[in-house]
Amino acid sequence: MPLAGCGDVELYYEERGAGRPLLLVAGIPAVASDWASLAERLSGTRRVIAYDNRGSGASTTTPAPYTSAALAADAVGLLDALAIERTDVFGMSLGGMIAQELALGWPDRVDRLVLGCTHCGLAHAAPPDREAGQAFAMETDDWGERIRALAPFAFAAGAGPELLDPFVEKKVADVQDPEGYRGQIAAALSHDTYDRLPQIAAPTLILTGDDDRVIPAASSEVLRQRIPAARLEVVAGSGHLFFLEQLEESLRLLEEFLS
Repeated sequence: MPLAGCGDVELYYEERGAGRPLLLVAGIPAVASDWASLAERLSGTRRVIAYDNRGSGASTTTPAPYTSAALAADAVGLLDALAIERTDVFGMSLGGMIAQELALGWPDRVDRLVLGCTHCGLAHAAPPDREAGQAFAMETDDWGERIRALAPFAFAAGAGPELLDPFVEKKVADVQDPEGYRGQIAAALSHDTYDRLPQIAAPTLILTGDDDRVIPAASSEVLRQRIPAARLEVVAGSGHLFFLEQLEESLRLLEEFLS
């Protein structure tokens, strides 16, 4: 199992392909393997690295709370361990918050930046669907119960069993330590880059689903307005995990921007 020492934690990572690097930064409750369908396709021309954030998967869990800036420092530690000086970065949800902090705190490490279904702070974000918010805040240490509550909000409303059933089966098996889940939720709740976003120098693509009930598309418009020369693309017919729901369109947008 590939593990990289990054300060006080070890991070599990998966690496595919060769060429210009692309770092994939996961959200909650995601792990490196959730990127597999996208990473495999991109790895034909790129070195694609996905990893488990502190507190999830096979990476170290430390006591909560975490911050998006501290999780970004973990990402830099991984880049150091892999001898990657500069990389393109694609972060989803909490991963998009981590990616913002990475681009702000370590601008010399980021070439191009992709922010997926994320926000720059709750005070500047559109509120989530009420039921989606309740699912993320659910008080339970029963991982299966949590995943079954969260799963419907991963995709556009009305997603069928052909999409939901395999997703639930996989994510129920991706058990997350309750302390790590709490730590990551705390990082998302405390994240705030609104005032600093104009400092982002990396060319930036913002992606969102048109039916994202977790972090609605209006939050992406705030990012577009605040980040210099950022481009916003809305992926039709998709929810929070647009890259799973609309893989071909997501690949088209990514490859066009990153190339």
